[in-house]
This record gives sequence, C-alpha cells and structure tokens, in this order.
Amino acid sequence: MTTATTAAPMTRADMLTLVLLVAAQVVLFLIPLIVLGRAIGWPASLRLPAGEALPLIARHATAVQIGYWGYLLTATAMVPLALALRRFARTHGVHGGLPDLMAAMGVAAAVLKTLGIVRWLIAMPSLALLHAGSSDPIIRAVVEVNYVVLNGYAGAVGELLGVQLFSGIWLMLVGTMLLRANLRLNGIAGLAIGAAFATTALRTLVPAFEILSTIVPPLALGWFVVLAVTLGRLATLRKA
Repeated sequence: MTTATTAAPMTRADMLTLVLLVAAQVVLFLIPLIVLGRAIGWPASLRLPAGEALPLIARHATAVQIGYWGYLLTATAMVPLALALRRFARTHGVHGGLPDLMAAMGVAAAVLKTLGIVRWLIAMPSLALLHAGSSDPIIRAVVEVNYVVLNGYAGAVGELLGVQLFSGIWLMLVGTMLLRANLRLNGIAGLAIGAAFATTALRTLVPAFEILSTIVPPLALGWFVVLAVTLGRLATLRKA
C-alpha cells in the first residue's frame, strides 16, 4: 500500500513569487484595459462592424500595439502562475490528479488566449493599413470580409475558448484546490467566478449569457487581488 507524500514546503520566497504571479494578472491586465480602452473603446470595440473598427485601429496603431502586447503578457504570465499553483496545491496536502489537471487547464487557457491575441499584433494592423490606404470600395470590402472572418475565428479561439471556457474550468479547479487547502472563501469565490466564465462560453447557444462577459471580468480581477492578499499573509508565516 502506498501513501501520498506532501511536497517540500514552499519557502517565503516561493510564496512571495506566487503572490507576485497572482498580482501580475491584475497589473498586466490594466495595460490593455487603460490603453485600449482610451484609444479604441476596448473591449466594446471587438463588437464593432469592420467598417468602423479598421479605421480605429489605423488611427491608433501605436496604442493597439502597446495594449495588446500588455494583454499578451497577461496571457503568457498564466503559465508560470498555473505551475506555481500546482506546487502550492501539493505542498498543502492536495493530492491525486487535481494539481496536474489544474496546471494543464491553466496552460491550455494561456495558449488559447495567446493564439487569439496575436492577430492584433500583426494581421489586424496590416488589414487596417490596407483599408485606410485604399479608396477602392471593392478592395475595402474584401479587407472588411477578411477582418470579419479572421476576427470570428481567432476571437472564438482566444475569447470563447481561452478567456471563457478553459479559463473558467481552470478557475473552478483552482477554487476546488483552495477549498481542499482550507482557503474556503477564496475557493468558493473561485468556483463561482469560474462557473460564470464557463457559462459565458455558452452564449453561442443562449445569447442572454453574453451579459456575463461584462460582469464577470471585474469580479475575477477582484478575486485575484483578494487571493494575492491571502497568499501574502500566508507568506509572512513562512520561513525565509
């Protein structure tokens, strides 16, 4: 008969690193929220018709680059966070397949987000410049069709799958882990927010769920802040 063994305890430095990774999700997300929000009205701009969105992107090309690079950093920072939370789980007596499944879903969500975001760094600016540089209505119409198709596909990969479905499942798994690690309030909130994110992905079946896309993200940011504070308090109890 074999018994599960608890991993070596995390040091104070390890815990502080985890705190920084959690806080980074909030700090980095402020870059697109502020820069893109002021420049092109993001995230509402994602729903604009191509004829309105492309001129906006062309006029605010630098802001679009800065904002989406910030968003890309937010997505890629999920990878070390997912791995750090796996270690946290193991050092807090959470065994079985949960820590590994949680890490896998976090990494998958980060990859899907990244695949959706990169279109704004290369493809969309190129389409915007082509649209702005032509007075031929046929060329503009072709560019707009390409914008709609690319935005529809990459948006589904990045937003529907990455931001909503996979991130939602990841947050539910993190919430379950926190419950098992005796951080009950953080865990319950994580489960609820994760479920709401995953439910938002069903908007293709139930359009009314679209409203969750404006409600849940601010709640998730608040949850990350509270989790960073909670983990920070735990870090003060660790040995250096």
